[in-house]
Formats: sequence, C-alpha cells, structure tokens
Amino acid sequence: MFIDSICASRSGTALMRLATTFSHPAGWLAPYLVIASLLLSFVAVSVSVGLFLAVNQYQAERPALEEQLVRLRSRDATHPVEIPPQSQLIQLRDHVQRLNGLVGSAGVALSQLLPRLERLLPDTVWLLSLQHRSQEDETRLLVESDRAEQLTDFMQRLEQSRYFSQVLLTRKLQRTDGPRHTVQFEIQLRGQR
Repeated sequence: MFIDSICASRSGTALMRLATTFSHPAGWLAPYLVIASLLLSFVAVSVSVGLFLAVNQYQAERPALEEQLVRLRSRDATHPVEIPPQSQLIQLRDHVQRLNGLVGSAGVALSQLLPRLERLLPDTVWLLSLQHRSQEDETRLLVESDRAEQLTDFMQRLEQSRYFSQVLLTRKLQRTDGPRHTVQFEIQLRGQR
C-alpha cells in the first residue's frame, strides 16, 4: 500500500512529502544497557548452574532416600502406631491443663531469683542467708554490712526494681565481733505478679 501511494502521487499533480523527526540516538544509555544485560545473563547462568547442581545432588541422594523410605514403611507395617481412644486423649489434655495451671501459679524459680539479687546487691553488702518459697513467691534474706546506710541503699534498690512488689524490713540486728561492728537486716520480699 505504501508503494502504490508513492506511485500514484508521482503520476498525479501533487507530490506529497512526509517529514518525520526521529529522536537523537541515546548513546549515553548504551553502556548501562550492556551492563544490565550482562548482569541479567550472569544471574540466569548462576540460577541454571544452581538448578543443575541441585538436580545432581537430588539424583545422588535419591537411592539412599528410597531405601530409607522402604525401611520406614516396613517398620510401620510390622509395628503399627496405636492411637489412644478419644476419651483417654481428653483425660490427658485435662491433666496437662491442670499441670500448666500449677506451673503458672508458681512464683519465680530460685535460678531466676539469684541473678536478680546479684545485680541489685552492692559490693559492700553480704548475703548471709536466703530462704525462698516459689509457690508463695516469697523470699526471706539476711544481709550484713559494716554500715546501716549500705543496707538501706540495698533495700531501696530492691523497692525500685521491677522484680518485687513488696520489700519489708522484718528485723535489724547490731553485731559486734571483736573490733568489727556489723549491722544485719532481715528482709522479706514478695515477687511481682
């Protein structure tokens, strides 16, 4: 159709000229396109090599996996798994829930309490005795220091910590052992719930 219209226009009285402008070739973009195409080719080759290696690894492992599957199927055929009746499963579930309830009501374990006390205990205060009842989440401490201010500082640290809801001084003792004078505090703690 394009050629016919050109011939018809030459034989006719009017000559039609079409003017078009094409944009200038983007020469600055060519290196980026080459780099992008090289990167895409590298990724495609890497994925192909990875798939090839994975298929080879699967083919190498397949006989061992098939042998293991045969052993498991034969073991299941000779020793079928028995599922307990539903009533027994319900009893077991209820028992586990009761046990979880008991564990949830217990306080902090001693293994968690000791590191907390270690962080709060000043270097000048000595822990002489610790009695911990995790079910009630209560702890009784006997601490000693050369000065009562250091023990008061320890009690303030206990009160300000997020670990204890109640810090009570139950007894204060003055001890003299030769030239050494010490102060002892008996402190009762209740864990934070």
